[in-house]
Amino acid sequence: MNYSLFITGSPTASRACHSALDFAEAAVTNGENTIQGIFFYEEAVAIATNLAMPPRDECNIRDEWSIFAKQHKIPLYVCIAAAIRRGQLNESEAKRHEVEHFVLADEYQLEGLGSLVSLTLESDRIVRFK
Repeated sequence: MNYSLFITGSPTASRACHSALDFAEAAVTNGENTIQGIFFYEEAVAIATNLAMPPRDECNIRDEWSIFAKQHKIPLYVCIAAAIRRGQLNESEAKRHEVEHFVLADEYQLEGLGSLVSLTLESDRIVRFK
């Protein structure tokens, strides 16, 4: 089965990002399933900031997703409109908006909703976590 994940829940106020990562890890463990991509939308875009630092005794879900994505070569898409609205800029968007700083973590890429549509069309199932 080829999955895509659509995450809308906040990484700090809900378990959506954690549950999605658990699902993704379980899905690829046996080698029979693949994950086409992960799309963070609405409050879930907060996962991509380099500025959030959880306490040392808590899971750093941003870094956990980064490690998983690198290991399995799965893209981590962050909705560009939702991210910019919340001050989550990458280097090119910071330049475009004439802002000096950018905060998007390296493994995450800003994408439009067209990428979500593509994931939906290329996957057997899309699973939402909110």
